[in-house]
Amino acid sequence: MAAAQSIQSDEPPYPSFEELRRNEQHVLFSLAAKRIYWPLEGVFPSTISVMRTARSVGELDPFFTPDTSGSGSDTWHEISSLPLTDPKVSSIEASLRDLDQWESDWLACHRDHTAPEFNAEYITYGDLSDEDQPYADEPKEDGSWEEDSDMEFLIRCCGDDRPLRKRGLKIKVTPSAGHNFVTVHDYVSAVHPWLMGLRGDIIRAKAVARPMPYPESVPNIKWMVSNLTAPQHEIMTKEFWTEMHRPPRPMDATTSRFLQRIGARTAQ
Repeated sequence: MAAAQSIQSDEPPYPSFEELRRNEQHVLFSLAAKRIYWPLEGVFPSTISVMRTARSVGELDPFFTPDTSGSGSDTWHEISSLPLTDPKVSSIEASLRDLDQWESDWLACHRDHTAPEFNAEYITYGDLSDEDQPYADEPKEDGSWEEDSDMEFLIRCCGDDRPLRKRGLKIKVTPSAGHNFVTVHDYVSAVHPWLMGLRGDIIRAKAVARPMPYPESVPNIKWMVSNLTAPQHEIMTKEFWTEMHRPPRPMDATTSRFLQRIGARTAQ
């Protein structure tokens, strides 16, 4: 019989996001957080907007409205003070899937370039530190997974260095003064500058990303921060992100009648 999961009280102190996950408790980004329209550009808070619903990309309100009268009455959107997650958490660590996958994608992109038909002058092999060496494909006789000490690794190809120590980068977000839980404002205000500091690496990672690379030479690509798998975020093109957040398309009459017939048969 499975152990009963504890039910979290809606009173502080709150657990961290990671504690809830370790205890296999259900925790997701809140409906408020899913309304964030988050371009990977500009500065916080002016670059951030709020959708009327999680699928209304054409209806945006400013996350922050500065006062223009000189009275100092700046206005934050109402979702800024709402909980980031459901249930509330006392801390959360944001990460980036694109950088976690970067080294693996880079190797997949350049692996075939070591073949004889490619120009060897563009390929560089060398040593990697113990920290950077990948695990072997199979364990050795002594049970270890380390590669042989005399093995050389692909460290540069096509003028591009192997991206080392990019996996596992995280930023921990905690509540601002006066709060016991992480709010939407707490999270976006901390994570956006962090992502912008990594923007150059993100664009390089996208150039070798699987299954669809986006060459750095392609101009004018707009990027969006996706919350679909948050707090491990993924960067998407604005076009793809927008398509995923459009309202569901209306069902045509033929499909509707077909589903009605299926439902009628199931009910018999």
